[in-house]
Amino acid sequence: MNKKSTIKEIAKLANVSIATVDRVLHNRGGVAKKTARLVKKIIADTNYVPNTFARNLVLKKSFKIAVLLPEHGQYDYWSGSCKAAKMANKDFKFLSAVTVYHYNQKEKTSLYKAGIQILKDKNDAVLLTQVILDEANAFLEDCKKRKIPFILMGCSRLDLGAISYFKPNLGQGGRLAAELLSMGQKEASKFLVLNIETAQERYNIVKERITGFESYFKRNKGRNFEIEVFSISWKEKNIAQKIRDKLNSDNKILGVFVPNSKSFVLAKIVYSFNHIRIVGYDISYKNQALLKTGEIDFLINQRPYEQTYLGIEYLYKYLEMGQNPPKVVSLPLDIVTREKLIYN
Repeated sequence: MNKKSTIKEIAKLANVSIATVDRVLHNRGGVAKKTARLVKKIIADTNYVPNTFARNLVLKKSFKIAVLLPEHGQYDYWSGSCKAAKMANKDFKFLSAVTVYHYNQKEKTSLYKAGIQILKDKNDAVLLTQVILDEANAFLEDCKKRKIPFILMGCSRLDLGAISYFKPNLGQGGRLAAELLSMGQKEASKFLVLNIETAQERYNIVKERITGFESYFKRNKGRNFEIEVFSISWKEKNIAQKIRDKLNSDNKILGVFVPNSKSFVLAKIVYSFNHIRIVGYDISYKNQALLKTGEIDFLINQRPYEQTYLGIEYLYKYLEMGQNPPKVVSLPLDIVTREKLIYN
């Protein structure tokens, strides 16, 4: 049978009361094993789906969803996620409350402490963004024990018990950067990957972007481009001068790819060379400002606003309607140019 059945129809087919069917559905006990087996079989055969939406309206159930983010400045990358949480809070406020919790990436116990607060506040579901798994594992285990559904964003592993994973295609981001840098460039050009290392940066993410960048040129062997990876610490003294010295030492460099959000460090240095194209990551406030002035040519946007809003929406529908989200979600990357930023 393709038509979805109701509790009343199931009760009629099983020759039992509606209350008996309800007890079986919610594992309340007090039903003979033989009767329970019959009811469960009819439920399966008739394609029954609980109408949790109607039930929760009657119960006036209000769900609480937690969004766990790293601490950030007002105009940083994560501000997009905060805006999404605020908008979702308005959109779903009749049946759901969305609360943003923060943790300090520099303190190993900070995430777990934030997690404890989330549990104390009796949230019904959690959205976590790009957490370091070693620090998040204990909290995720607590969620699983309490049967609190959670969604992980920016996570490459798919075995952590989340109801959905927003999996970034890191290699694609690198390949996209390579294509943007090489467009219209003459043969025998050189491209520099400037890896500005920070303590909070997860190396595997940057590494996969760099690998994707390199793979683009390996795949297009007919085009004679040279690639060099130059790594420097965010805390390096005279970082600007050392980057300038690197660019001065090789006049073949026609493009630079920064595989994290630190393009703004490079932009003003490279702008004085005027022939060097820059592709960076993330539309943080500092990066946007330099894109508007033309000091950065392209930014690859991971769409934190859209990802966060969609994650909250999936959790809301899961709690409210029993609707399972896709197991793996991969949102397309966005190429942001000066014109697009100004006129959007």
